[in-house]
Amino acid sequence: MDDLAPFYPTLIPLAFFFWGPALVMLLFWLVGLWARRLGVARALESDWDGFSKDDVEKLFAAYGERLRAAYRYKLLPADAAVALTYAIVGGVLIAGLSMRGYPWWVAALCGGGWLFGGLCDIAENLAVARLLDRYPRVEEGTVAFASGFTRIKLVLFALGVVGAIVAAYLAFKPLAV
Repeated sequence: MDDLAPFYPTLIPLAFFFWGPALVMLLFWLVGLWARRLGVARALESDWDGFSKDDVEKLFAAYGERLRAAYRYKLLPADAAVALTYAIVGGVLIAGLSMRGYPWWVAALCGGGWLFGGLCDIAENLAVARLLDRYPRVEEGTVAFASGFTRIKLVLFALGVVGAIVAAYLAFKPLAV
């Protein structure tokens, strides 16, 4: 007797494993494009080595009042929305894989990068917002907090991209049998 294809729960449809990560990457790209259009270089949020108090002071001084306001009130909320989106997508990837019979640790390896990376991104955005609100007084502790979460976020986002690809493979794998 032939084995039947495994049952796929309808709570998290199979298409989510493609369209969820596609949405994350599209939003990530669109926020980057919007930042470029606003003229705000996102040097702090993409610095793999972290940043110092001097880096923040130089960058914020170079922005001027108009670009600091655009960064604070336009770009950071959009970036926080993207962070929340990829955190949710990471959580749904974990739930979707576990519903399909994969162990929690496998599911967590696939979706955990985006889940925790999104939370780190939100923490980083709150710290950068605080730095912008208190400029020209830049606090060393807030800079260290933001810089640390930036580095963690970048690593976790990259791992989340790989995890999303693996999650899609695992979700679609039984269909190839």
